[in-house]
Amino acid sequence: MTCSPLQNLSYGGFESGEDFYPDKIPYPCHEPYYKIVPAVASGQSLPGTFTDSTQGIWKGRERSGKLSQCSPVCGQPSTSIDQDQGALGASKAKLGNFPWQALTVIYGRGGGALLGDRWILTAAHTIYPKNSYFQKNQHMDVFLGHTDIEEIIKLGAHSVRRVIVHPDYRPEEANNFEGDIALLELQNSVPLSPNLLPICLPDNETLYSSGLMGYVSGFGMERGRLVSKLKYVSLPIAKREACEAWLLEKNRTEVFSSNMFCAGDRTLKQDACQGDSGGVFAVWDNTTERWKATGIVSWGIDCSKGYGFYTKVLNYMDWLKSVMEEET
Repeated sequence: MTCSPLQNLSYGGFESGEDFYPDKIPYPCHEPYYKIVPAVASGQSLPGTFTDSTQGIWKGRERSGKLSQCSPVCGQPSTSIDQDQGALGASKAKLGNFPWQALTVIYGRGGGALLGDRWILTAAHTIYPKNSYFQKNQHMDVFLGHTDIEEIIKLGAHSVRRVIVHPDYRPEEANNFEGDIALLELQNSVPLSPNLLPICLPDNETLYSSGLMGYVSGFGMERGRLVSKLKYVSLPIAKREACEAWLLEKNRTEVFSSNMFCAGDRTLKQDACQGDSGGVFAVWDNTTERWKATGIVSWGIDCSKGYGFYTKVLNYMDWLKSVMEEET
């Protein structure tokens, strides 16, 4: 009996030709970018094999009848970040340093980060800017996979299927960046590679300890001009009290809620800037040995003149999971 071709489940799988009962096909994931995980609630060991049944269809070994999936591996770039950067200015990123980095072009340049192989984490205000007229159906381009502006655009834009903005975000409130988080679902999954890999999401408060260093990358402004190469800076998470005192000193009225954190050092001229919004604050987790997106570039006062303020991703994990796991 001839079986129909085995469906290509994801970029982690493969396509097969016609095969015959009782053939078996190993189902490897495309390592190291994917790993195989059992079907939800199957409770079985990892199968990795499909058997040609007498009904002429391919079956996995799981009792649930559900197929295992190849899950993208996150937070493990192939090129380590050069941590010996100077105290002044930003450093040029090498290919593979920040493989999750997205360039968005909606109302100008913005940033984002790849989650899995079809989601972009970004800031809501890059989609609905503060204090400006916005169109609901504004065209948006998402670019991935390179550190050079010309090269990343040559690779082509990824179509966006859905835009989901957090319900707490209020574009009409200029001084309130509460809920400044959004997800873009890509029309198609992207093929992972050394230059295109997702970042992990945070899972504990220790990743927000004051003094902990993180990296912010983007294609935004530097010395008053948009950069042509991806740049990054290393910033310490600041004490909340220091940032509150600084805002008071500046007579600022922006909301600094518990759903935000601040980073930077008043003695160093390093910071995110216009055009970097939506990019992530990446922290190395020693426990899991992976990079995690603990924050999203949200708001600030000028550039490189104090602290920057970030959406605290950990506080939005339930919302993120509910959106990404929703069947549509």
